[in-house]
Amino acid sequence: MVKDLRNDPIFEKKEPRPKEPLRLNKDVLLKYKGVVDKIIVFRSMIAAPVAALIFLIFRQLDVWFYPEQAAFFFKLRILAAVLLFVAIALGSWKKKYIVWCVDAILLIIASQICLMIYLTDGASSHYYEGINTTILGLLLVNGFYVRHNLVTCSLILLMYWAAALCNPTGWNLMKFCFATYFVGSTAFFIVLMTKFYSAQHFDAFVRNEELKEDERKLEILYGMAEEKAKIDDLTKIYNRGYFFEILAAKINACRRANNFFYLIIFDIDHFKEINDNYGHVFGDQTIAAVAKAVQDVMRMNSYIGRYGGDEFMLIIDKATQKECLFRLQTIRQAIRSLDLVCDGKPVSLSASFGVARWEPEMMDEKKLIELADGALLEVKRTKRGEILLAN
Repeated sequence: MVKDLRNDPIFEKKEPRPKEPLRLNKDVLLKYKGVVDKIIVFRSMIAAPVAALIFLIFRQLDVWFYPEQAAFFFKLRILAAVLLFVAIALGSWKKKYIVWCVDAILLIIASQICLMIYLTDGASSHYYEGINTTILGLLLVNGFYVRHNLVTCSLILLMYWAAALCNPTGWNLMKFCFATYFVGSTAFFIVLMTKFYSAQHFDAFVRNEELKEDERKLEILYGMAEEKAKIDDLTKIYNRGYFFEILAAKINACRRANNFFYLIIFDIDHFKEINDNYGHVFGDQTIAAVAKAVQDVMRMNSYIGRYGGDEFMLIIDKATQKECLFRLQTIRQAIRSLDLVCDGKPVSLSASFGVARWEPEMMDEKKLIELADGALLEVKRTKRGEILLAN
C-alpha cells in the first residue's frame, strides 16, 4: 500500500539547529602543533645564521677585555656556532622535535657565556648582557610553548648564578643583583609575551579552522543544492530542465560520433480519473511509484526525467530497435505490476509510450520531441497501454 504523504515526517517543521563550535579533538591539536613546529623551523632557519654571526662578532670584546683568554674563548664560540647549526639541522629534519632543539641551542649559547663569566670576572663581568640577548632571541624563535620558555629561562638564570657565585675573585653584590634583575625581568617578559602570543595565535588558528569547516559544509550544501536542482522533488528523477540538458548533450555527442539513440515520451493512462476519484495526494503517490518502478528496471545508458504532470521522458542509448522495444516492454510490465491500494480498493495502472529514433542527418531536438510526442498521441487515440515507434 502506498503511504499517505501528508503524514510523512519530511513535512514537519524543523527548528534550525544552533551552530556547533569546533571540537578541539586530538587531530585538531596535532594539526596545530604541526603548524607551530613549521613556523619555528622557518624562524630558526632565518635566526640561526644571524645568531651565529653576532655571537662570533662579539669575539672582539674578548680581545679587548680578556686578551689572554681570547683565543680559548674564540674556540668556544666556534664550537657553539657549530652545535647551533647541528641542532637546527636536526630540528629541520624532525620538525616535531624542533622546540627541543631550540631549547638546546639557547642552553648551549648561554652555557658558553656562563663559562666565560666563570673564567673571567664572575659577578663583575658584563657578559650577562649576552645572556640577556640570548633570552630575547628565544621570543623571536619560539613564541608558542610557554612551559618550554619558562624552563629554559630558569635554567639559563641558574647557570648564571652558578657561574657568578663559583668565582669569588670578581664578586660584586650590586652587579650580581642588577644582572639577576636584568636577566630575570627579561625572562619574565619572555614568558609573559609567549603566553599572550600563543593564546592569540591558537585562537586565530581555531577561528581559521572553524572557517574552513564552515566552507567545507557550504561546499557540501552547495553540491547538494546543485544536485537537488537537477532532481524532481516528487519523483526523485531528473527534472524537465536538467533532462533537456542531457538530451542536448546526447544529441551533440551522437552527431559527432554519427550514432543514434531513442527518445521515449510516456504517460499514465487515465491519470485524470485517478486524480478525480482518489484525490491529488494519491495521484502524486502514483506518479512517484511509477517513476520508482521504471528506475528499478532501467539499464545502463538510459536516462529518465519528468516531462510534466504524469508524463515522463526516457533516453535509451546504445541499443538496437529490437533491444529498445524489449526494454520498453519490461518497463510497461513493471508499471502494470504495481500494487497500489487506496481506501482498500486496488488501483491498476498502465502507460502508453511514444518512441522516436534520433537520426544525425535529419533531426534536431525539437523535431525529435515532436515525433515522440506525436507517436504518444497516436497510441492514446487508438489503443492505450501500447508502444508505438514513430516513422
